Amino acid sequence: MGSALKVLTLCMALAACTTTPPVNDPRQVWCDHSQPRRPSAVVVAAMTRPELDEVNAYNGKGARWCGWRP
Repeated sequence: MGSALKVLTLCMALAACTTTPPVNDPRQVWCDHSQPRRPSAVVVAAMTRPELDEVNAYNGKGARWCGWRP
């Protein structure tokens, strides 16, 4: 019984070590891990309207949140 309690205590202590602190600014995390999408003219010509809209929305978010410039 004593060794089972020690194992349980050890497992609980290790589990407590794996938690991460709360993120203060999720937008900054997104900016740190993202970069502008700049497809070439050939790729843009082959893209569908929904794909173009998605790239423009993504880059717009980066401009608002991260200060990206065209």
